[in-house]
Amino acid sequence: MKNIRRLIQKLSSPDPTVRKMAAESLSEGDERAIYPLIKALNDENPGVQDAAMRALINIGTEEVGYMTLPLLRENVLLRNTALIILTSLGSKVVPLLYNLLKDKDDDVRKFVLDLFSDIKEGVDPQFVIPMLKDPNPNVRAAAAKTLGKLNYRPAIPLLIESLKDEEWVCFSALEALGDLQALEAVKDISALLHSESIAVVSAAIETLGKIGSEEAIDPLVEILPSADDETKKMVIKSLVSIGLPPNIPDICEHLIAMLKESDWDEREIAIKGITSANCKNAVPVLIDMCGEIDPTLPEFEDKIPLFINALLSIDSEEELLKLLDREDVKFRGKAIAIEILGDLKSRAAIPKLVSFLNDVRRDLRKASVGALGHIGEPEVIEPLLTVSRKDPDSHVRKAAVNALGKMQTKDAYVPLLEMLEIEKYYDIIECIVKALINIDAPSFLSDIKSYNRNVRMAIAKSVQDVNVLKELANDNDKQIKMIALQSLGKTKSSEALELLISYLKDPDAEIRKSALIGIAESECCCQEIYDALNDEDDWVRFYALQTLLVSCGRDIDFGLISKMLNDPFPPVVISCVEMLRDIGGAEAYEALMQIKDHDNPEIRMKVEEVLSQL
Repeated sequence: MKNIRRLIQKLSSPDPTVRKMAAESLSEGDERAIYPLIKALNDENPGVQDAAMRALINIGTEEVGYMTLPLLRENVLLRNTALIILTSLGSKVVPLLYNLLKDKDDDVRKFVLDLFSDIKEGVDPQFVIPMLKDPNPNVRAAAAKTLGKLNYRPAIPLLIESLKDEEWVCFSALEALGDLQALEAVKDISALLHSESIAVVSAAIETLGKIGSEEAIDPLVEILPSADDETKKMVIKSLVSIGLPPNIPDICEHLIAMLKESDWDEREIAIKGITSANCKNAVPVLIDMCGEIDPTLPEFEDKIPLFINALLSIDSEEELLKLLDREDVKFRGKAIAIEILGDLKSRAAIPKLVSFLNDVRRDLRKASVGALGHIGEPEVIEPLLTVSRKDPDSHVRKAAVNALGKMQTKDAYVPLLEMLEIEKYYDIIECIVKALINIDAPSFLSDIKSYNRNVRMAIAKSVQDVNVLKELANDNDKQIKMIALQSLGKTKSSEALELLISYLKDPDAEIRKSALIGIAESECCCQEIYDALNDEDDWVRFYALQTLLVSCGRDIDFGLISKMLNDPFPPVVISCVEMLRDIGGAEAYEALMQIKDHDNPEIRMKVEEVLSQL
């Protein structure tokens, strides 16, 4: 490295900015920079200290490690800095540390063990084993923890012995045994559940849950009745982790209490336990809590499914039916109960759900409609048809039509067909069309021309039959024709693609544009898309580019895209610029440089943005 001596001299500059810059530059230096940088770790300026530390880590040689070791005996700042450097150097410093396990300084021995715990790679556990007998309890605790982090299973008998050591050592031994999943230690750990130390009892409970052995269930259940509230929570957590056995006395009451009183992390554990123990008496609480959650808030988005999955997993039908008659249950909770009864296909719920179809609360009517559709029994058809015709709310009517469509019941075909002739709202017409296609597509689609414009438009959006779409693509109504062309691509058939390509020669630009959208849906790369780049219509050229990106991907002709940068229509040029960003490389950079001074300010801004990213 050139000028290394000058940079070392600058470490003595009175200006901290100069010293910091020198330390940063020395990160590319050799062994000559190590000692000056070690000295700079004690600089009065924190920025210089940090730069020197990073430089030493970047040099990263064994010599750096060797010269950093003495700092373990210095003040707190230098000692902590040394630990960061040595940890960053990793396995290459491990051999340098073994001798320090014999150091007279208790702290140094502990620091070495902490380093072994963090580095892991290259550490020989045989050097750590003797430290379990070190005269200093902090060193013994660090040794126990390190053996767990090193995943050294031969140490398990010695770690079990360490459970009898001082409390602090016992904690670390428990942590290590948990890391090692030491099944053979369960009996000895269980004995600690009767310790006079609350802290030891808590650590033992947590470790038993971490190990997950069924052998720990009886000892944990034994202490549950006499435990305080906090300890009960810990016991339940561990039991849930292991797997709740049946018939634990009062377990459901404990789980419900935990559900009501805990934070979200513990609630999730309680819900898991409630599911495992099939706690039917938890149903009202689950419904009540779920009903209080605001589903529009992002932080609760994943919470509602926890409750619903639990309610679906346990034997909740009877309790849910009772809740429907209770006046104290909030309507959102009732709506959730109704939805779950539908998922459970509860025939017993049908009378009550039918009665809710006349409720003044829209959400309850809508939930009941959906539930009746899921249950799908013949007796729900007439109530659903009544709702689809007469409910004052369009959302509820749509839900009823969707439910009838999912049931695919022939009995609903004629009534829905009759509704189609009188329904005024297009979104409901679209739902009716989808339902009729689900129930009896051949009959419904046998005479498309007889339907009014809105129905034909809904068919064009909903159907996947190539022959039907071909017929609609020849419809006299331009809007229907455009929708049919776009839908043809979704069939991904060669017959549909051939038809779409033929429409690229249509005299109407909007029809050509719709054909391109359909081709993009089919994801087929063909020459005709490239030909459309020369179309006289600005928006057709734009959509040709978008189709090219979707259908051809990396096979796009680079030269053609570069040529399109000269297109007179700004959206086309901007689209080309974005495509060149995705293509990348020197050629794309050079092509964009040609238009960096474009007359259009929006194009100039986009080119500048993309050039900065290439």
